[in-house]
Amino acid sequence: MDAQKVMVCSLAMRLSSFVNLAMLILVSASVALGVTALSSSVAQASSFEAANNTVNEGSVSSADKQNQSVNFKRDEKINVAVAANFAKPLKSIAEQFTELTGIEVAVTISSSGTLYAQIQHGASFDVFLSADRARPQALVDNNVVHHGNLVDYAKGKLAFVYAGDLSSEASHETSGKRNCEQIARSSTGDTTAQINVQLTDCLSKQLVQLMENPQNKVAIANPKLAPYGDAAQQTLQNLSLWQQFLPHRVMGKNVLQTLQFYTTGSVKGAFVAYSSALDLPADLSSNLPSNFNSVVNTESAEAITVIVPVPETLYKPIIQSLVINSKTVATLSPNLFEPLPIKNAAAPVDEPVLKGDKETTRAFRLSDANGVSSPSLFVQYLMSQGVQHSLIEWGYEPTIASGVGN
Repeated sequence: MDAQKVMVCSLAMRLSSFVNLAMLILVSASVALGVTALSSSVAQASSFEAANNTVNEGSVSSADKQNQSVNFKRDEKINVAVAANFAKPLKSIAEQFTELTGIEVAVTISSSGTLYAQIQHGASFDVFLSADRARPQALVDNNVVHHGNLVDYAKGKLAFVYAGDLSSEASHETSGKRNCEQIARSSTGDTTAQINVQLTDCLSKQLVQLMENPQNKVAIANPKLAPYGDAAQQTLQNLSLWQQFLPHRVMGKNVLQTLQFYTTGSVKGAFVAYSSALDLPADLSSNLPSNFNSVVNTESAEAITVIVPVPETLYKPIIQSLVINSKTVATLSPNLFEPLPIKNAAAPVDEPVLKGDKETTRAFRLSDANGVSSPSLFVQYLMSQGVQHSLIEWGYEPTIASGVGN
C-alpha cells in the first residue's frame, strides 16, 4: 500500500513537471509570436510611411513641374464686344491669345453706340473695344467701370473709297493729272502738310463730281452710333459739302455695313475705316450688278476701287479705347507678355533670348499670372509691343510705344 502511494505520488510529480514544462513552452511560444506580430506591424507601418512619403514627394514634384510648365493653359472663356471697324484685327489677335493661354474669346460685333447702350443696360461683356474714347470714358464717368480700366488701344484712320473706271484712269494719266490715291502714294518729296493740302483739294473735287449726278449715292456710318460716321460728317462739314451731300446719303448702322453698301454696288462711294478699305479688291467688276454702268455714268464696266486716305486735318483724331467691364481695378501692369531683363525676372528662365543688346527672358508664363483675371490678361496681350506694332499692318497706328497706358 505504501509502495503504491509512493508510485502514485511519483507519477503525480512527474505529471506536474510535464504540465509546467508544457505551460512554459506555450508561454514562450506566445511571447515569441507576439514579438513577431509586433515586429511585423512595425515593419508594415514603416513601409507604409516610407511609401506615403514617396507618394507625397512625387505629388509635390509633379505639382512643381506643372506650375513651372510654359504649356500650362487656363481653361476659361471671356466675352469681348468690339466696334465693327476693329472686328477683323480682333479675330486674329483673339486666336493668337487663345493659342497662347487656352482662354477662349467669344466676340460680339456691332457699332460702338449699340454696344455702349447694351453695357449700360447690364450686358455681361468682359471687355468693350470702342471705336472712340467718348463711350468708354462715359462708362467710367457713370461709375459703371473702374477708372483704372480705361485704355487707349489704337488710332484709326478714315478713308473715302469710290468706284473709278479704267478708261478714266488712263485718261488722267495721259493728261498728266493724278487721282487722289496717286497723290497719297506720292514719293515726290512733298511734306505731309503739302500732301494734305493736295488731298483735301482732290477729295473735295471728287465728291463734287460724284454728287453732280443725282443718281449717285454715297454711304457713311450713322454719326450718332459710329465714330467713323461722325468723322465722315466732320470731313464733309469742313469741306462745306454737308448740305450738298444729304440728298445722296445712304447711312449704315456701322462701318462694316457702310462698306457692304459699296462692295455690292449700292453706292458709288463710301466713307469707311482705312483698315477695312485695305481689304477691298482692286477690280470691282465681278461684284457689281449689271446696271452699275448706268448708275456710275461711265462708259466702261471695268470699275476699280480708288482708296483716298482722308487728311487727318479734316476730322478729330479717332482714338479707339477699351474698358474692362468691372468696378474692380484691372491688373494691367506689369505686362506679362513683355520680355523682362533676366536680372529682374522672378521666374526660372528656360531659355534666354536676345533683344537688341540686352538678354531677356521669354515673354510669357501663365504660371506667373496667378491672381490676374482673364480679361486683364487679354488686354495686356493687346497692349504688348508685338501686337501693337502689328496694328500698322491692319491700317491703324499704335497709341503708345510700349506697355499699357492711356
